[in-house]
Amino acid sequence: MDYYTNLLQSSASFGEALAWTVIRPLQEPLSLQSAASRLIGGGHPPIVDADEEFIEEVESLNGRAVYIGQSGDATMLLEPDGFSYAAGSHVMAWLSQEAQVWHLSWNHTGRRVLEYAANGQWLAGIAELNPHAIYGADPAALQAEAAAMEEVVNAPWPTQQATALAIIELRTGAQLPRDWFDQPRQVAIVEPLISKDCPPIGLWHYEPDLDARLRLAPQESRSAVLLQLVDVLTNRFHLDMPATTRARQAAHSGLPLDADLLEDVGAEWESLGHQWADRGFAVREENDDAWRRWVAANAVRHSLQSLSEGSTYLDALTYGKFALDEEWPDNRTWIREIISRIP
Repeated sequence: MDYYTNLLQSSASFGEALAWTVIRPLQEPLSLQSAASRLIGGGHPPIVDADEEFIEEVESLNGRAVYIGQSGDATMLLEPDGFSYAAGSHVMAWLSQEAQVWHLSWNHTGRRVLEYAANGQWLAGIAELNPHAIYGADPAALQAEAAAMEEVVNAPWPTQQATALAIIELRTGAQLPRDWFDQPRQVAIVEPLISKDCPPIGLWHYEPDLDARLRLAPQESRSAVLLQLVDVLTNRFHLDMPATTRARQAAHSGLPLDADLLEDVGAEWESLGHQWADRGFAVREENDDAWRRWVAANAVRHSLQSLSEGSTYLDALTYGKFALDEEWPDNRTWIREIISRIP
């Protein structure tokens, strides 16, 4: 515990606010890409390299930036402002598939919490690091940890936080390094959510058979599906914006989609959701037509991005399903027809 006491006393980065989530796999270690995918329920969030010049951009993302790294067999997620996306009970459940997940956070609001999930279920938390404030479906899961917190219940700052950090290290083998922000790190970028409920992005949650067939289909079949989805959504939601149109034409011509063009497509999508930009999530009930158009534009963006990377990722189909809503079954039909064709 002395290590963490000294860390918090000597580092403004960690002392004022922190959200630390550690995934301890039950079998093989998770890759950073796999951990990032679990963050959004099976989708593929972009991972970017963060250096000193990136700090301001990270801060402008309103808590949507999640630093990721390895510590032994464990995978660590760090959110420096203490307002944690990863701490959502549904997110911890996704992260904890065939794993334990331990989370600790505090921030300037005074909120402090230690939480635990395992094998796909959020199980328990200790509110305010108060050993008498255990809550959740299985409070007994944190009984030993609460006993450890009982010993420091009246201790001065930062003893309680340092004890909780030491508990996570003991349970996972991961240590929060003192120089975390002194070297380049990778950051998973979580996009604005299509609803406050944070639905998972992995297609298999909604279409298990279709997802399996698409994954097993040849690349040219997946590419044909993604390209037709672009056409359907562009026409249905009038997404004939300049960059989107150029990218669509390039994709139909078999031309490469360069990063600058895809960035412009992303900017057009962002502009459609400006009314929700400051929240981090959209509210469909405020404007159903605008919401569906914004989600459709994201599906088009993801389709084009996937087409540029071998048509591997299927996030676009999930966004397309939400945008098309009651029209989705008819579109599922043509998707099945494409992937069932025998070469």
